[in-house]
Amino acid sequence: MENPYVERVAQATDKLLATTSRLDDVGAAGPSLLPDWDRSMVLTHLAANADGTRRALEAAAKGEVGEVYPGGRPARDAEIEAGRARPAREVEERLRAACEQLAAALENASDEAWESKAVHPSGEVRIGPGLVVGRAREVEVHHVDLGYGYEPRDWPFGWVLEEMDRVMIDLPSRLPPNVAVVLTASDAGQHWVAGSGDGVEIMGTTNDLFAWLTGRAPRVGEQECPPLKPWR
Repeated sequence: MENPYVERVAQATDKLLATTSRLDDVGAAGPSLLPDWDRSMVLTHLAANADGTRRALEAAAKGEVGEVYPGGRPARDAEIEAGRARPAREVEERLRAACEQLAAALENASDEAWESKAVHPSGEVRIGPGLVVGRAREVEVHHVDLGYGYEPRDWPFGWVLEEMDRVMIDLPSRLPPNVAVVLTASDAGQHWVAGSGDGVEIMGTTNDLFAWLTGRAPRVGEQECPPLKPWR
């Protein structure tokens, strides 16, 4: 499939697998940055997400609508919990296999599959704009959630700049009442505005802004920011 996000998924995956290969059993069982998730659970989730995206692509190739997580959110959550404290090499092998199978499915996917629909716990989505673009986001953001050396400053700048427009869509509903924010990217010269009421000006690098917007940082630089409702 000729699409820039296929390459972005591949690049993000290579970085994730490099980090995963350094984990030992103690590190895998250690706490991630997600509440009550250890690192094995984060990696199990990323493997399951790769499997689900692949299943959706394979179903689309047959003219069917695939389900990303058969059994819905309860089954998804149960699989993540089952990953708790799994040995590092076991989790790495599962993740690597899932990523390789997804890469093959993406390589063989048609343009029609890209525009086909799939069933996700959040609702019906188009595979390309929804699942594949979302796959890059899942890998990049959850790589940071491992808390194992990969940080928001390591995110690719071009990818973050595109994601900023997406994350701003639902920001008004996540802000406190009667609060507006004016965001300025000091390294890109871009501005974003959301909300209504008393304005709060926030300036920082694009990556720092995105980290705050996605709940991966409590502030932008040294600046305190309004509290946000959870992202996604």
